[in-house]
Amino acid sequence: MKQLITTIAAVLLVARGEDEVLVAPNKPFTESISINQLVWLTGSWQGPVNGGILEEIWLPPKANTIAALVRFTKNGVTEFVELIKIEKVGNSLELRLQIFNPSLQPCREKPHVFELSKIEKNTISFRGVSKDFHRKLSYERVSPNHFVIRFQTSQVRDVEINLSPPKGIKHGGKTGAELQAEGK
Repeated sequence: MKQLITTIAAVLLVARGEDEVLVAPNKPFTESISINQLVWLTGSWQGPVNGGILEEIWLPPKANTIAALVRFTKNGVTEFVELIKIEKVGNSLELRLQIFNPSLQPCREKPHVFELSKIEKNTISFRGVSKDFHRKLSYERVSPNHFVIRFQTSQVRDVEINLSPPKGIKHGGKTGAELQAEGK
């Protein structure tokens, strides 16, 4: 169960930059990065994962952070809840996530930490720095109704999760159903 929770939890994020920016491990970014570049994450996403449903809701950027609430349900039961925070730290971005069991007890004493490794238009990638957790985590907004989370586990297994807006939730003034009907 912990492995499933950890795997799914590391699958949740995306960001936006105008030009590709790369950074070597433990080296700060030299270009200016704004948390507002991640505004495209704002909204609600969901999709099937391991026989359940993963839901993610991103709040708009504010005060040098952007945050998300994640819920995974299966067979009518909430398996876990997760909080994600991306924060501007110096000239870079840092992602922290904490997973909670159904009773809202943290699954680990400290949150998982990821450092920014690359930012491009509609894509952001992080490198894991927490011991025994995912090595990589990235988010991509492929289209208005297609959000992809990719991560590499500590056992070097690559995972991809595809999400879309819930049918009744508006993204950019249109519902997920309207976007899907348009084929976007």
